[in-house]
This record gives sequence, C-alpha cells and structure tokens, in this order.
Amino acid sequence: MYDKKALIIKYINDRLAKLAELGKKYSDDKINKLADNLVALNKPLEEVYALIDNKFSYQARKISHNNYLASLKEYYLSSIDKLKKHNNCYLLSYNEGTKVLEQAKVTTIRNDKKCDYVSINDGFGFKKNNSKENDYELIMSDIAYLMGLSYAKTYRMFNEKMEPVGIISGSLDTKEDKFLNLEEVFSFIKEESNSFTLKNKLVSYHDRNIKTGLSQVFESGIVKNSMDYVLDLFACLPDITTENVEVLKASYLKVKVFEILTNSLNNNLEDYGILIHKSGNKYTFAPMYNKCVTKKDGLSKEETICNFYIVDKDDIINILFKNYYKYIKDISNMIIDNNVTLYKIIDKVTKEHLEYDEYKSYMDILKYNYDKFERLFKTSNLEELDREKKDDNNNKYLFRIAPYIDNYDFDAFDETIENKGSVILVAALGLVLVITIVTIGFAIYIISKVGI
Repeated sequence: MYDKKALIIKYINDRLAKLAELGKKYSDDKINKLADNLVALNKPLEEVYALIDNKFSYQARKISHNNYLASLKEYYLSSIDKLKKHNNCYLLSYNEGTKVLEQAKVTTIRNDKKCDYVSINDGFGFKKNNSKENDYELIMSDIAYLMGLSYAKTYRMFNEKMEPVGIISGSLDTKEDKFLNLEEVFSFIKEESNSFTLKNKLVSYHDRNIKTGLSQVFESGIVKNSMDYVLDLFACLPDITTENVEVLKASYLKVKVFEILTNSLNNNLEDYGILIHKSGNKYTFAPMYNKCVTKKDGLSKEETICNFYIVDKDDIINILFKNYYKYIKDISNMIIDNNVTLYKIIDKVTKEHLEYDEYKSYMDILKYNYDKFERLFKTSNLEELDREKKDDNNNKYLFRIAPYIDNYDFDAFDETIENKGSVILVAALGLVLVITIVTIGFAIYIISKVGI
C-alpha cells in the first residue's frame, strides 16, 4: 500500500524546485496542509497531480507578471533626474507604443465636478486623482490609437518618489477650446439652435427618457432611436455645416465599435461629447473622456450601455452593420483583417497596467467581444472594401503598430516563431518588414494609377 500523502508532497516539492520564485512562498507547514487538502479530495493521483500543476502554473504566471510591473517602476525610477525648478511632477506617456517620461508643471485653472481643468506645460487638459479606473483610461487611449481613433493623449502622473498621483488627459490645444459633454450639448442646443423642428423633437425625446433613468430594453428599434438621438444632436448644432455633421457622425459611430470591443461601459450622455473650436471645423467629437469602466454590477457580458438604456451587444453591432456601415466599414475591415496582431498588442499594453487577476479577467472579456464582433461581421454579408482602399487602410494600421513592434518582443505577434533570439534584432527586423510591406503596397498603387 503506497503512502498517497507522501507521493503528493514529493510531487509538490519537485514542482516547487522548478519554480524558484514560487518555492519561497511555501513552508513545510503550508505544503503539508496543501497535501492534506488534496488527499481529502479522494481523487486519483493523476487528477491530483493535474490540480497541482494548474495551481502552481497560475501562481507562477502571477508572480512573473507582478515582478514585471515592479521592474517597470524601477526602470522609470532609475531613468529620472531630480525635479527641475518650477516642475512638480513627472508625466509617463504610453502614447503610440512609446513610453516617455518627462517633467511637467501642472497648474489647476478651474475645478470641475469630475476632474480639474489644468495647464500642462504648453497645453491644456483634465486631471484626475488616483483611482482604479486610471489604468483603464491609459489602456483605452492606446487601443483607440491602434484603431485609428482620435483621443486625448493620456499621461500617468508621478511625484518625485515615483508614487502615482493621478492621470492627465492632454486634450485641448488652446484655452479657447471648449469641451461639452452630450448633456451639455443638449442644453447648448436648447439655447442656441435655430433648427426649431429638430430641436423640439430632441427636447421631447430627451425629457421623456431622462426621467426613467437607466432601463433595460430588448427592442432593436428603441436602441437605434437612442443612437439616432446623438446623431440628431450633431445636426442641430448652431451654424454647423453638412460636412462637419458627417465627420461627427462617423466619429461617434466608430466609437460605438470601440466601446463594444473594449467593453467600455461609460456610454451615457455625460461621458463623451464635443470640442468647440475658434477655427477650422467648428465642432469635433471628443470621445476619449472617462472611457474607463469595464464592468458594472448587474450587467452580464452580453450587455452594454447605450445612452439611456442597457442593451444587448448583438443589437448594437447589428444596428451598426445594417444602418451605418458606410461610416464604420474602414475600421471594421481593419479590425477583422488584423485581428491577430491587434489582439496581441492590446494584450501587451494591458499587461503593463493591471495586476494579474485583473489583466486576465479583462483579456477574457475582450476576447469574447472580439469573437462576437468578428462572427456578426462575417455573417452580415457586408460589402467588402475595394482592394485599393483595403490596402491603404491596412498600411496605415501597419504604420501605427510599428512603434509597438519596436518596443515589444516581435515574437508576440507571430505564433509560428519558437526561438526568440535577440529582442532588439527581432524588433528591428519586424520594423523593416512593416516598412517593406508598406513600400511595396504604395508602389503597386502608383503603378496602377499611371497604367504601367
């Protein structure tokens, strides 16, 4: 008769011997208690061994992940000088795949309900104090850039001890630029718009729905009306041109795709809006504010929020494809054509911001959303982009990801590579490959134009 507990303890010790970091966390007493619990399960040894493998594999990945986060902080700490006179913080930007630490003077101009309006060196934006959502706001900024969406350049703020003290969205170019969320846009239209018929329709719809609070609906027609309400807001803005309306519509509808994929749930009227400018296009869409809540109590993974309602994600996606495909076809095709690299870069970006359990949970829901979007896209029999437009679309994407390839291990984007070699060499080769592909694509385009 064999001693089951002794065999389990031996297996545990053998596994720990191969996991130096993990072994430090297990005393003899802890190993004995673990063995007792496993014996009590009364399972065959093969199943017990599998349980041990799963447990230690998960813990080893978690330790490795958290060590990586700690090493990032040490790297930043070692690469800074003492704050210069008149500067009061360091700004760490993850913009466009490049991590840049710079000194800054941040001065509060005025206090808003949710955040402070500040000057940042030569620019202007909004400052938020530390919160769990800060990490997601930085992640969302990178994902938006990868998808070709405009967004507020986002920084993490550190004091001289490299302690995080909040984030900043550098969103405004001049003091004259004004941000209005969509509730404020509604009030602005009530006061200033001359489109009386459309304005009355908007007031009636808004006042009827705002009274009920956030409610759940299952009719796609109601969901579409909620989206159309925002599009009508744009059309009702004072002195807006037809071209400006179309630009705002396209920006908003592309952000609906962004929200589905990233599981962004702050999709009510107070959490995105427009910028009003003194020159150029009078109005631009400013979606990248408060895009940080990725889970809410009471919402299943099938559900999201659209302005006034809790809705099914399938409804949003199908409405976008059926009614507004001309506005989102570029971004939709780019997402589908580059699904492997896009998902893997998002994985890398996310890993740099979140603790392991949070990171795994978020990547699981992102994969779920991505698969849903791709499935509905392929079953909708949508019109394909013409070859020339598609190549141009994907070449722009390749240029955007080039900095990420340069900053991360290129092996992460090629599942067929088994031997890693030098990270720097592989990254350089990856960048050369990207540039070569783009050059060939451009050459083909030129040849087709001149008729050679």
